Amino acid sequence: MLYIALLDDDQVALGISKTVLESFFTQKGIEFKLDCFSSPLSFLSNAKEVEYELVILDIDMPEMDGIEVAKRVRDIKFDATIIFLSQKENLVFDCFSVRPFGFIRKNKLYEDFAKIMNLYLSNANNLDERGGSLTIKSKAGILNLKIRDIVYIEGNRNYQSIHLKNEECVDIRMLLSELEEKLSSQGFLRIQKGFLVNSFYIRRIEKKEVVLTNGYMLPISSKRREEIMEEYLKITRKQDNIFLS
Repeated sequence: MLYIALLDDDQVALGISKTVLESFFTQKGIEFKLDCFSSPLSFLSNAKEVEYELVILDIDMPEMDGIEVAKRVRDIKFDATIIFLSQKENLVFDCFSVRPFGFIRKNKLYEDFAKIMNLYLSNANNLDERGGSLTIKSKAGILNLKIRDIVYIEGNRNYQSIHLKNEECVDIRMLLSELEEKLSSQGFLRIQKGFLVNSFYIRRIEKKEVVLTNGYMLPISSKRREEIMEEYLKITRKQDNIFLS
């Protein structure tokens, strides 16, 4: 079941978006639950109780703008996928701080919606297809971790800390190079001597650091930055993701 929240203070626009959403996911044969809101405060109150995976927000709202709503969504549920709706294309640049997945222009609703939703489903399917697991020994005993739940691994000589999507951390005794060997084929990148990162959780690569989808920033090897960029691009091309240069 995919839990979706749609927020727009314009009742007419809300109704149109609702119809487009329902039609799209029904045609795809995807089981979903769509909750519609015209009030940001009502949505935020509900978001504390419901684990929304996909949140679609209008940006320009008088009660509270969509960017501020998105910031609060990040506080409630860091890994929710956020997509913005707006008639004002210039506002797209103001959205980057909350790491949106995409931007749908209301004047090109049908065209943009199909592109963004298909890309969203492609990314979700790519992540689900990596349904393998990593079986390891820890202080708590034998653990079986889903590979798609591992965000990054932080190394310290013979001990490694595995950071998970739910923000839990598992400490194990193993060389980082051993984990790299096991996970490199699953889209993990060694960005620095002490960090192995799941490429699915990379938001962007900057000059001195890698920014993750949860907002964390990890150092990147300056000597290997170009090589890491190439490896990352190879992975994203295989996944048919869009890369803007």
